[in-house]
Amino acid sequence: MSAARDIRMQVENLRVVLADSGDEILKGVSLELEAGKIFALVGESGSGKSVTSMAAMRLLPDALEITEGAVHVGEQDLFSLSESQMQTVRGRRVAMIFQNAMTALNPVQTVGKQVAETLKLHTTLRGDALRQRVVQLFDEVGIPDPAQRFTFFPHQLSGGQQQRVMIAMALACEPEILIADEPTTALDVTIQEQVLELIRELTRSRKLAVLLITHDMGVVRNTADEVAVMYRGEIIERADVETFFHNPKQAYSQRLIDALPDLTHFQSAAVEEALLQLDDVKVHFPVRKGVLQRVVDVTRAVDGVSLKIGRGETYALVGESGSGKSTLGRAILNLEPVAGGTVRFNGELIQQLGRKEMLPYRKQIQVIFQNPFSSMNPRMTVGEIIAEGMVSLGLGLSPQQRQARIGELLTRVQLGPEFATRYPHEFSGGQLQRIAVARALAVNPDLIICDEPTSALDVSIRAEVLDLLRELQQEFGVSYLFITHDLSIIPSIAHHVGVMQYGKIVEQGSAQQILTRPQHPYTQALLNSVPRIDP
Repeated sequence: MSAARDIRMQVENLRVVLADSGDEILKGVSLELEAGKIFALVGESGSGKSVTSMAAMRLLPDALEITEGAVHVGEQDLFSLSESQMQTVRGRRVAMIFQNAMTALNPVQTVGKQVAETLKLHTTLRGDALRQRVVQLFDEVGIPDPAQRFTFFPHQLSGGQQQRVMIAMALACEPEILIADEPTTALDVTIQEQVLELIRELTRSRKLAVLLITHDMGVVRNTADEVAVMYRGEIIERADVETFFHNPKQAYSQRLIDALPDLTHFQSAAVEEALLQLDDVKVHFPVRKGVLQRVVDVTRAVDGVSLKIGRGETYALVGESGSGKSTLGRAILNLEPVAGGTVRFNGELIQQLGRKEMLPYRKQIQVIFQNPFSSMNPRMTVGEIIAEGMVSLGLGLSPQQRQARIGELLTRVQLGPEFATRYPHEFSGGQLQRIAVARALAVNPDLIICDEPTSALDVSIRAEVLDLLRELQQEFGVSYLFITHDLSIIPSIAHHVGVMQYGKIVEQGSAQQILTRPQHPYTQALLNSVPRIDP
C-alpha cells in the first residue's frame, strides 16, 4: 500500500479571462505540488505558465480576472483570504522567484537591504545577525564575495548574479512552497547547475514543494519529478519525468523535445580568409578609491585575446558571466577603449579610430543584443527601428526604397511587411529577436556580433532563430561572432569556438574538437554542466 501524498498546494479548475474582452487565458488548470517533489510546468511563451503562478498567488494585473477555481495551501483557501492575510502567506509559506530579476529588484536599494527586508518582515533577526544571515544566503546561492556584494545595487551585478539575489530572497524565510518562474534563464551552465542542485537539495532536505516553470527541456529532464505541458491555456499532458521523455503522448510534447539542439552534427570548419583578426587585445578598467577617486589598480576585463573570424564563418565565444565576452564584443565595435593589442577588420587597424573614421565600419559591423525588449525604442514603430540605421549611416536610399527594403527584410525574417507599422510591445520575445536580426541586416554588414541572442527564447523559437541565422549566412555570406553561455546550441551554429575565462581565451578550435575532445579543465567543467536528455 503506497504512502499518502503530502500535498502542499492544490490548484483546482483555474480559469482566467481578459477583463475587457472575456477571452480565456487559462482554461481549467489543475495541478498539485507535493512535499519533497519538483513539478515542472513547460510550454512556449504565451501558453499560460506564468499566468498560472501569478493567479495562484493573487498577483494578476487588473487586465486579467479569475472567473473560476480554487487554490489551497494546506487547509488554507487562498481565494478567501484578505490582502493583508495574503501578505503573511507570500514570502513565508509560499515564495516566488521571478523571471526578470532586473525588473523585480528595487534599483535604488542595495541587494543586501532588499533580502534583509524579507527577513525583517517574517523573522525576529536584527542587526549583525540579520546581516550575517543575508551574507550566508548570498554564499549559499553562489554569489562571489558575498559580504562585499551586500552593499551593491542591482545594476552593479551581472544578470546571473541578480537572479541569484532573487533566489536568496525567496529562500530567506525557509518557505514550504517555492514557485520558480524560469529561474535559470539568464544563468551560465555551471551556475545553472549549482542553482538547480541547490533547489533539488532544498527540496529533499526541507521537504519543499516546488513549481518549476521553464521552457528548457534539459532542465526538466535533470531536475523535475513530474512534468505538465501547457498549450494555449490548458494542460494537455501530465506524467512523471521518466514516462514523459520515453513516451510523450501529445504531438506538441514531442515537438518540444525534438526542438532541442542536436549534439551529434557539427558545422564543417573550413579555413577562410580572415575578415576579423584580434592580436593580444586588452581592455582594462580603472579601480578608483578614496575621496579623490585616484586609480589604485585596473580590472583586466580582457587580458590578451587573439582570435580570427573568416568570411562567412561563425565563431562562438563561450564562458561564464564576467569572463569578458561582451566587453570584447564592445571593444571590436570600438565602444570600449583598447588598452593594448590590435583589432584588424578587412586588414585595416580599427582599434584607435575616432567616431568619424569609425562610421564606415559601423555599416560593416552590426550587433544583435541579448534583450530585444530593452534594445528597441518603445516609441518607434518596427519600420522606423529598422530604417534608423539606413538613415544614420547614410545608405543613400530614397524613402520609397527604404520602405521596400524594410518589407523585404521583414519577409526574410518570416514576419512580413504589414508588421512595419506595429510597436515593439505588440510582439513576443522571439518575434522581437527576428526584428533585431532584420535591423542588423538593414545596412548589409559583413560581420554581426550576436550577444546572447537566444538566451531568453523558448526551445522551438530558439531553433527557428538559429535556422534563420544559418540561412542568412549561406545567402549573404555574413560572418558572426556568437557570444553565448549556452554550449548546447554551438553544434548547430558555430564553425570555431573560443572558451573564455577571466579575460583570457583558455582553449579554441573547431566546434567538433572543443565539444567532443576538450583539453582544458574549465572547458570540461562547462560541458559537464550542460543539462542533457539521454536517448
